[in-house]
Formats: sequence, structure tokens, C-alpha cells
Amino acid sequence: MIQTILPPFIVGVLVGFLIDKLKGFLSEYRNLSQMTTTGASKITKEKNSSNKNGMTGVEVSKMLAQQDLELMSKYKKDIKSVGKALRLHPALIAAIISKQSRAGGTLDCKGYGKLDSVCFGLMQIHKDYHELKGTAFSREHIDQGSTCLIHLIKDMKIQKPDWSEEMQLKGALVAYMTGLDRVPLDQPDHLDSETRTKDFSNDIIARAQFFEQKGYKL
Repeated sequence: MIQTILPPFIVGVLVGFLIDKLKGFLSEYRNLSQMTTTGASKITKEKNSSNKNGMTGVEVSKMLAQQDLELMSKYKKDIKSVGKALRLHPALIAAIISKQSRAGGTLDCKGYGKLDSVCFGLMQIHKDYHELKGTAFSREHIDQGSTCLIHLIKDMKIQKPDWSEEMQLKGALVAYMTGLDRVPLDQPDHLDSETRTKDFSNDIIARAQFFEQKGYKL
């Protein structure tokens, strides 16, 4: 058998290249603390913190995430497991669950949203557009919602390859709420304008930054 031994310099270059590629593949999921966000909108502030008018949007987002922390702990193991399997930041998963269902606190006895009877489970998956998997609080459900987001990130990369990874992620988050066809791609500074509370991506990013600090990470 003939063995080819590469010079140390070449090996070093190849290893550095692979590390850079790996970092690039994961960076959109792991650089939450560096992302810019305005946090919760005025609508979300008024709905959830009428006596906290002096708080910034980011402060309101983190306050709401803090309120959900105890309930969220029930699903932390599954959230981290799904995040590891899919290479998706667990804090993003937790933030979506916090925003969509207040960690299950706003679901009815059948697992549907009390204010949105066509959306199911912790991650509020629309039953008319998806074949629901698992029970409302199951790992299978969390996996389905997280997989949906990953597909939307890939779609956003195709539609807007010139956008930064942060903007692609925000666009995908908006699409998670509204559907791809309603994402205002021509208004990158106003991506949340079509979402119900006018803050979906920014609120989730701010909540995710909080959950990351609480151990929701790979």
C-alpha cells in the first residue's frame, strides 16, 4: 500500500479551511449574542406589560422570556436534543416556543392556541398547511417546528443570497409566522411589518439571547 504524507504546511491549510467552513455552517445558529434586535414592539409591550412603559423592546422581550423560563424547563431536554440533532441553536427553538405559546401556557386542553384554533402545539404549527406530528408538547412536535424553520432558512438563502446570515434568519422567522409569500423582501428594514405583533423576528432574537444565557445552547 502506498501512503501519501502531506507536508505539515498543507495539512495546516486544509485543517484551517475545514474549521472555517464548519464555523460558517454553524455561525447563523450560534452568533445570537452578536445579532441586532429591537425586541418587542409597542403592540407586544401594551399587551404584556402595560405598567412597564419605561422598558425598551429588548427588555420587554427578555422579561417575557423570564416569565416563561419555569414552564420552558419541562422541555429543555427535548429542545437541546432537537437542536443538537438538527444543528439549530436551542435558544432559537425556546424563543419560538416562548413567543408562540408562552411555553405552552396559552394552549387549550387539545393543544391548540386559545387565540388561534388552527395552530397546534408549543411551536404553533398550522394544521391546514402541515401534517401534524406528535402531541402538542412532544419532542416530535419540537422537531417538526424546528425542521420547518431550517427549510425556511434554506429558502431565504436561495431567494436572498446577498443578505447577511442574520437577515436571512430574520426573514425565515417572519416566514415561519406569515408564510414565504408574505415576507416583504423588498423592505429588509421592515421585515416584521406583516407579522401580527409587528415584531416576530426581533422579539424572537431578543428572547433567544436570554435563553442562551440560561443554558439553551449546544
